[in-house]
Amino acid sequence: MAVRSASMSASSAGPPRPHHTDWPGVALGVTCGILVALCVGKMPPALPLLQRDLGLSLREVGWVVSLFSTIATLCAAVMGLASGRVGAWRFTIAGLCALVAGGLLGAVSDSYALLLASRIIEGTGQIAIVVSVPALLTALSAPHQTRLVLALWSAYMPLGISAALLTAPLLLETGHWRLLWALIAGVTAVCAVWMGFWRSRYARPAPAATRPMDWHKLTGGLRQLVPWVLALSFTFYAIQFFTVMTFLPTWAIQERGLSLRTASLLTAVVIFFNAGGSVLGASLLQRGLRGSSLIMTAHIVVGLSACAIFSDWLPDAVRFGACLSLNLIGGTLPAATLSASPRLAKSPDQIASLQGLFLQGSNLGQFAAAPLVTWAVTASGAVPDWSHALPLMALCAATGLGLGVFARSRGL
Repeated sequence: MAVRSASMSASSAGPPRPHHTDWPGVALGVTCGILVALCVGKMPPALPLLQRDLGLSLREVGWVVSLFSTIATLCAAVMGLASGRVGAWRFTIAGLCALVAGGLLGAVSDSYALLLASRIIEGTGQIAIVVSVPALLTALSAPHQTRLVLALWSAYMPLGISAALLTAPLLLETGHWRLLWALIAGVTAVCAVWMGFWRSRYARPAPAATRPMDWHKLTGGLRQLVPWVLALSFTFYAIQFFTVMTFLPTWAIQERGLSLRTASLLTAVVIFFNAGGSVLGASLLQRGLRGSSLIMTAHIVVGLSACAIFSDWLPDAVRFGACLSLNLIGGTLPAATLSASPRLAKSPDQIASLQGLFLQGSNLGQFAAAPLVTWAVTASGAVPDWSHALPLMALCAATGLGLGVFARSRGL
């Protein structure tokens, strides 16, 4: 069955949409997402200090870093359903409070157990925010700008992570990782209070809990085929993206002898280009380009760029340029995917569950990238050979392209 038209039916769309987008409200919602990304991005540069102060083993470090993707892979769609039932605003406030509590607990942690507990609390809050805010943004946007707003929202993760990579070392150089945790928690608390003051702006959509429960209606978005195709496409994109993001600092430090600070700066610049890709995608969608066109183009460019990156016979400048192109054009894929949820949802209550499904697909790719790439680059011996990642990158790109073609055939 073809994808529905962009506007939801009058019987299920809830209160009337505004004629003009509430940009201050949108900005606050995107800020919530950037705070989520800061909590993700603060970990990698702080790991040496955490290992020193808390005596963490390599396995414990792995769990601390991967908790967000683990929780998202397991239950993001379910949390999206819960958000649709409880209400997106309430779920966002709960998520912000969880970020504050987890951050403060992490700041005073003196053991692995406490740090792990803080990351579980933070991870749950992060997912609650990411699945809920898009529903709030949809309600704040004029119908003709909904895709633009949600495509801009998709930039939250690269913006926050690049900001963390650029600013965190300023505090971490003096060993103040606990202060970093506390500062992010403090800014998040301010954001939560601000969101509370602006509750009237986020009155739509009304929580399903105020109406008789209809799980058949609430899960309607997840019973379509196209959202699962988009989520799987996101998975194959994420495998390539996180493979390159793992390779880049390793290559810069171990093979080119660059300092940790320089490698972090290069990585931050590359990730910032991913945010630029989201803005580019937003602009193209607003001009009427079909989301499936962006998805197919992104898979082609990301696949070719990844193959260039792992071709060690190419000059360094060409390989770094491929990193930039992968992130810039690849950034249009999250914009196209996340902005599709209002079009696929049959009611505003379903937007959060669709966002949860897309988040689950993305984090499944992140979760699968490490073992798949490790197997590929070490298949010929103990010394990693990154050129052996080429077949995996090509397979992911080809599969993602096929999924994009299928989504296009269904009207996306």
